[in-house]
Amino acid sequence: MPVRYLPMASTKRSVGCHVPVSGGLSRALAQGEERGCDAIQAFPSNPRGWAVPSPDLAEEELLAQGVLKRGWPLFLHSPYLVNIGAPDPAVHERSIINLGFSLERGVRLGAVGVVVHTGSAKGESRDEAVARAGETVVDLLEAIPDSNILIEITAGSGSLIAGTVEELADVFEAAEWHPRLGICLDTCHLFAAGVDISSEAGRKKMRASLKEIGPERVKVIHVNDSRDPLGSRRDRHARIGQGEIGEEP
Repeated sequence: MPVRYLPMASTKRSVGCHVPVSGGLSRALAQGEERGCDAIQAFPSNPRGWAVPSPDLAEEELLAQGVLKRGWPLFLHSPYLVNIGAPDPAVHERSIINLGFSLERGVRLGAVGVVVHTGSAKGESRDEAVARAGETVVDLLEAIPDSNILIEITAGSGSLIAGTVEELADVFEAAEWHPRLGICLDTCHLFAAGVDISSEAGRKKMRASLKEIGPERVKVIHVNDSRDPLGSRRDRHARIGQGEIGEEP
């Protein structure tokens, strides 16, 4: 029976990191402990491929019970190839299959949710890609009970969608404000997209823009510095305090 450790409505705050799981999902537990985590994120399958593995239910049970025992929120991050707004039917279908696997695995593991990049328009209008992404989100969440999708804001480069909080709101509207749809913020992406989170004024502006979606939908924050200046639209991470954002806030 799947266990759900942390409901979408929880206000629990934890600090953790992304951990490798090569050699077995349950290795995430030791990796998290070595790093002093009280939350972990992992890939449910090859992050740079379409293929999904056969479920290893024994490993899944070890990880599910392990995070439950430790009180750790668990997040999964879908593979980078997933593009739920893709106009190419083949890419879109592969994205649905791959993300569906991640969501089903997430339910079995008791994960808070699956972080996903909405992808890019790739030759069509952003409005069309946003509409397709929203429809895909609804279809998957309705098909897989107890699953949660966390849309990650992007750096906004090229034809990427959800590169601003306002565009993220468009995705939520297209997804009919589904109650099991949440947000993943990435500090590097925000900064690259032009949100100056290094200043109090910029952070205040960001909090104000989140009010339309609902700040309670923010379930996880990826904390990274940026190798490039404010508004660069480049998704290039730096170690915290060693980039353009700096050690503060």
